[in-house]
Amino acid sequence: MQDIESALAVLGRAIHNEISGQRFYSDASFYCIDPWAKDVFAELAREEERHTHLLLAEYEALKKRGEWLDPDEAMVRGAEIDITSFTFSGDMSAEELFPPQWSAGEAVDRRADDLAALAFGIQMEQQAIALYQAEADKSTAPSAEKAYRFLIAEETQHYRQLREQWERLAGMPFAGD
Repeated sequence: MQDIESALAVLGRAIHNEISGQRFYSDASFYCIDPWAKDVFAELAREEERHTHLLLAEYEALKKRGEWLDPDEAMVRGAEIDITSFTFSGDMSAEELFPPQWSAGEAVDRRADDLAALAFGIQMEQQAIALYQAEADKSTAPSAEKAYRFLIAEETQHYRQLREQWERLAGMPFAGD
């Protein structure tokens, strides 16, 4: 039971971060000047929404049945879940990747350029990967580890997209790792 409660807490934090990430990437797409960066951010916002649905389905399955779903099944079930019905418990502010009090327009100095937004996104994806990696490493349920590994692969792809876009715009390798 302790493992399930711990997993529910992690999933709640992850859902919150995915929703916040979706908002950030939507805002970043709106504020971006470069059309390719705009497209990358718009795509990432859609991906974060998909991740939210997957995590919601996993959360519901754990809460109701005490079992993880296969990520493919979770994606299908998650698409049927109303995101607005999820409520967060406890104080997760210290664990938020994307704090709620600001948007991309406020987080990124618009006097700079799209590189700042891309660099911020890269940093957030690195933190998401680290969160899911830590949970996968300590997971005892094979289905939980599979779900976390799926999310690691997704967030790693986001990281690569953002990094490639940053390097394309900057004309040099990204050195912020």
